Amino acid sequence: MFPFQWRWPIEYLIIPLSGLLAFFLKGVTGTGTTTVIVAICSLLIDAKTTVVLASFINIFGGLAMVKIDPVPLSKRYWIPISILMVAGSVTGAAALKIIPNEPFQLLLGAVFFLTAMWFFLKTPGPRAQADPPSAARPMDLSIGGLAGFCGGFVGINAPPLILHFSRFLDKRRLRRLLVLIFIPAAMAQTATFFINGLLDKQVFIWGLTLIPSMAVGIYFGNRTFYRISETWFRRTLGGFLIVASVRLIFRGIG
Repeated sequence: MFPFQWRWPIEYLIIPLSGLLAFFLKGVTGTGTTTVIVAICSLLIDAKTTVVLASFINIFGGLAMVKIDPVPLSKRYWIPISILMVAGSVTGAAALKIIPNEPFQLLLGAVFFLTAMWFFLKTPGPRAQADPPSAARPMDLSIGGLAGFCGGFVGINAPPLILHFSRFLDKRRLRRLLVLIFIPAAMAQTATFFINGLLDKQVFIWGLTLIPSMAVGIYFGNRTFYRISETWFRRTLGGFLIVASVRLIFRGIG
């Protein structure tokens, strides 16, 4: 009936929808973007490409959230943690070349799953503290380095951060910390991908298609953030940790 039939590639529908879900989660919790985008988009495009895409668009998502609920956090607190995250990411990426990552993913996924179940069922609140720490402590730096290593090695870095910092920070400060420290890590990862030739024209185009859904997702995620209680905020984080750990376990088995 029609002499010409034009078909819109399905990835241009699925990728924006995954971005909508990913940035809704980021608007609510401050994290989860990479996990959601990689999990959904890897069904259509190369898994390594999805990691590059997630890191690239996460820069814009993080910058978009900097002005949202700017709870004050000392630069002496979050900047050293972010530096250790960047260093850990580089170390993890280097280790990926020489160490088989499947057994590590399985072990890490099992550990994360057990701790995530505890976090989800107990929904621990932050310790009583009037103000956030004024400077990063040795354990904070160690967790930042570990999270960066996990991100560079297996592509998931949020669980150590959530499990550690949620003990000291309420939901607003925890979300703020995650937003701030993920921006340098995403920039470092994207720069590395660009140097290695992985950030090509196609990834850039896909990233542009994500920007509208990113804005919508962050908007509604942030509105949801203000409507949920501290307990439900932590249950949401716990649910995210469970999904992330199960994904690691299946990748380790595979």
